[in-house]
Amino acid sequence: MKKVLLLVWVILAVHLSTTDAQTVRKADMFAAKYSFSNYAYPYTGLPFNLNDYNKGVELTYLRSLGQFVNIAVPFKMSKASLPTTPKSFSPGHLVNSLDGLLQLKYASEESPFSPYAFGGLGYAFEDLNLGQGTLHFPVGMGLNYRLSQHVFLNAQTEYRFTPKGSLRRNLQHGIGLLFILNEATPPPPPDLDGDGIIDSEDKCPIEPGPAMTQGCPDTDGDGIADSEDLCPEVSGPPEFMGCPDSDGDGVVDVHDKCPNEAGPESNEGCPLPDSDGDGVIDAEDACPNTPGMAKFKGCPDSDGDGIQDKDDACPNKAGIAQFNGCPDTDGDGIQDKEDKCPTTAGPASNHGCPEIAKEDKETLEFAIQAVEFETASAKLKSESLPILDKIADIMKRYPDYYLRIGGHTDSIGSAESNQKLSEARAKSCFDYLVSQGISANRMSYQGFGETQPIADNKYKEGRAKNRRVEFELYLPGE
Repeated sequence: MKKVLLLVWVILAVHLSTTDAQTVRKADMFAAKYSFSNYAYPYTGLPFNLNDYNKGVELTYLRSLGQFVNIAVPFKMSKASLPTTPKSFSPGHLVNSLDGLLQLKYASEESPFSPYAFGGLGYAFEDLNLGQGTLHFPVGMGLNYRLSQHVFLNAQTEYRFTPKGSLRRNLQHGIGLLFILNEATPPPPPDLDGDGIIDSEDKCPIEPGPAMTQGCPDTDGDGIADSEDLCPEVSGPPEFMGCPDSDGDGVVDVHDKCPNEAGPESNEGCPLPDSDGDGVIDAEDACPNTPGMAKFKGCPDSDGDGIQDKDDACPNKAGIAQFNGCPDTDGDGIQDKEDKCPTTAGPASNHGCPEIAKEDKETLEFAIQAVEFETASAKLKSESLPILDKIADIMKRYPDYYLRIGGHTDSIGSAESNQKLSEARAKSCFDYLVSQGISANRMSYQGFGETQPIADNKYKEGRAKNRRVEFELYLPGE
């Protein structure tokens, strides 16, 4: 009967392990439990009494062979009262046992409860004397309850059969913890051609190929399987069934008479004549020998202002259509070539230059008599400097204007000395304005001596008016 039971265990285990081995991970496990053994089994009466049991420990190594099969190797130690006759016991023996068991599980590894049945072969020896031992045939059942991903509560009950006539058969219970030590990934699914794509997803399972072609060969690496590629050895895009179009003209190389020069299909892929190389074919180019723009039928727009050269009055300077392609830099409505101040906006009445403000004109008028010198000298009086500073400020605020400085004297003294004095006084004003940051290129000075009186030199008041320096702002060309 025992041999038949053992044979059933083996057949069932082999069947379950082979049907499941390809789909479930395997794990190494370790269990530590308290054990309780009773050599007086079967009981002669109830209730259950823990004092009838011998206490011990059990350490077990387990290996999963599949989702429903484990092998287990438990080692047990206990201090036991062993029977010498069916009714008498000798106390205090150290009993050790080592078993080899096959566990059959009834639930998947993902279930929180995992009951199992087991059976196998073991050897128990007493008082560390291997010669004093007995073969055992343990059978039983147990339950694992998941506490965490890798820890289970384990409880089991077994009966340990012995050969006929032996008094060492016993009933055992155990409770403790089971630990998963490691987990191995399931074996990879089959990939006959070794291309990294499993056979179930591989359109060409016996020919290696990349993932982009679902495992089928792609010799030229263009992402099109050789079986669908009209040019399997030369890379090309999908729209041309894997054939190349080197010049990108839409005519594949095998049909293109000029594969490295873009041209229309109507000309067998060769370019149409374009003498000036501007991208506009001669047949459509209004200026076939001068590079130009397509929007002007191949004619040029040298300054890029959107007005072609033949219609552009200023073909080398970007301008606006209002002035036939000539510029108006300051945007005052006067084209630069007619604008005396092309970078500063001003009205047409002043030739495109800003007009001098009334107060600035008054300052220049006031300066005629306000600028004074030491008697018979070209040295400026200190009280003349503030008015010259104002003139310097005016020059800075009107950068397009120039300044004429004219020196005048009364008729006292010789005409020659008066001429020299007027020039020296005009130059003194010129030099001071240069010292205030006004460019010498924007100014000029001249002495007029006594030749341009504005009052009668017979009288003191008239002579005072004639001793003057005049400041005149003017525009280029005036």
